[in-house]
Amino acid sequence: MRSLLLILSIIAGYALLRGWPGNWHPIMRVCLAVSALVLAFALWGRPEKPTSTLARSARKPRPLDYLTVGIAVLLVECFFLVFLSLAPSKSENLALDLDESLHPEIYRDDSDSLPSEESTTPGLGGNRVTSNWLFSGPGSRSLNKSDKVIPSNRPEVYLFPNTKTDAQSLLLTDRFLRSFTLATYSNGSWSPQAAIPKTLRATGEAIIFPEHKTGTKVTYDISHQANPGGQTLAVTLPKLTSIKLPSLRETAPATFRLPTNTSEKNTFRYQATSNLFTFDQIISPITPGTSPSPEYLVLPEDAALRERIQTLASTFGPPSTQSLVKLRKYLHERYTYSLDVNLPENADPLSSFLFQTRTGYCTHFATATAILTRAMGIPSRIAFGWSGGRYFQGPNLFVFRAREAHAWTEIFLADHGWVIFETTPATREEGAPSLADSDEPPPLLDPINSPETEAADSDLAPLLKVATLAGIASALALLVALFLRRPTTPSGEQSAALSILPDPPNYLTAFRRACTAHGHPIPPGRTLRAHLEKITAPPFTSDLLHYHYAVQYGDAPRNKATEKKLLSQLRIWEKEIP
Repeated sequence: MRSLLLILSIIAGYALLRGWPGNWHPIMRVCLAVSALVLAFALWGRPEKPTSTLARSARKPRPLDYLTVGIAVLLVECFFLVFLSLAPSKSENLALDLDESLHPEIYRDDSDSLPSEESTTPGLGGNRVTSNWLFSGPGSRSLNKSDKVIPSNRPEVYLFPNTKTDAQSLLLTDRFLRSFTLATYSNGSWSPQAAIPKTLRATGEAIIFPEHKTGTKVTYDISHQANPGGQTLAVTLPKLTSIKLPSLRETAPATFRLPTNTSEKNTFRYQATSNLFTFDQIISPITPGTSPSPEYLVLPEDAALRERIQTLASTFGPPSTQSLVKLRKYLHERYTYSLDVNLPENADPLSSFLFQTRTGYCTHFATATAILTRAMGIPSRIAFGWSGGRYFQGPNLFVFRAREAHAWTEIFLADHGWVIFETTPATREEGAPSLADSDEPPPLLDPINSPETEAADSDLAPLLKVATLAGIASALALLVALFLRRPTTPSGEQSAALSILPDPPNYLTAFRRACTAHGHPIPPGRTLRAHLEKITAPPFTSDLLHYHYAVQYGDAPRNKATEKKLLSQLRIWEKEIP
């Protein structure tokens, strides 16, 4: 039973520190987590059965003792609250600095390089800021083979709808925030389409893009941190129509590098307008568009794999809405979503995913979809960013965390342009659309330069201040309590009792009591033999001395009859008070 309680306490403490339940206040979670861990330590340190003689307290606990323990627990909880509120970001920055020193090639600033050579990092700067499992390394993205992916829970992108109507439009459809696209697939890896970077400049207040005929128009603000490496990509909803920035650097199709950041908080905030539109909103038969580039129809180089892919693609029929729905249903029913992939080491990751393990996460599903649609004659590419998001109604805010980083397929259709064609199962673990409770506060928006952020910070600052003051007060009270209960030099019977922690034998206790009654108490440190030499004792005490030394210092076993006889004689002697 004790072991079960120990395990449950540890699990509860871990879950609370990981942020579950999400609608609880952080202070409540921290306090409960500390209480659960303290209970776990208490259970862990207490043996099932005593293995030796237990030491006993010289006195009973007093109210001041309980007060001291309570203050100490409060001090620990305040420390945890302050530490867990301030330390994570500092620790993550320290880890990222270490990673940058070990892998400088990931963070290099090649401003004039082609996209295939430069550090095509996402909007939040790749590993430098996000530590994200999708956005690591320069340029290309390889299909994972055997590592277990563990996404972070850190907030990364904040989307502020311009109006409540825009928010409602976003809530009624799947939300995809795109950072960059890749077009070329080769040897298990995606890379950007080769192109000469060009600079786009604003006409008036905004940069205007070709108007899309389909979709629902929404206007929104995007906020995220800048990449300290100097190359931060714009993060927007697909089908972008305008963005309020003086300039953008287009390094690849639908991939835009933001201008140099001048914000004191090292963050970006910009307004954009996009049309919301996905494959599921198409109500008429589709027609594959003329490929904008031959790369969007290229299949894997391996002839055997290419033949197997073409054979599989032929089972879905010619390009049509029905064939694409059939393809998506095929992936949903026959493949398993998992962040713990285990593909063969030397095998092609796409071949292993499609025809062997049938297990992977969003990058594997998006890659398989892009290659299969190409085999069907539909131009395609893969996009990286975030999907889902959690909506907070009060501040009218969508928050996208690192765990919601996502990859999906985009197909090129006549009359629609590039359209999102999502085939990853809706049960994916890295994030799905969610709606916050009415009383749930949004996550810390410290890096976001917005009024909503400042309000959120101002709400939390008093809590941290109170926790700090409570911690200082608890520490001072604990010091005072310890000073008041400082140990004193024992004397007399209290010293004698403290000098022998285990319970002495009954006959020795009776002898000590009888000596005290006769006016000859045994001083601390004096042995039985030495004391008998100092006093006039009855003759039976020689039997007591012989038995005690034989049992305590020799190999003689204890004898209940002998001890009973000695106890009887000692009681009689105790009553013979002169």
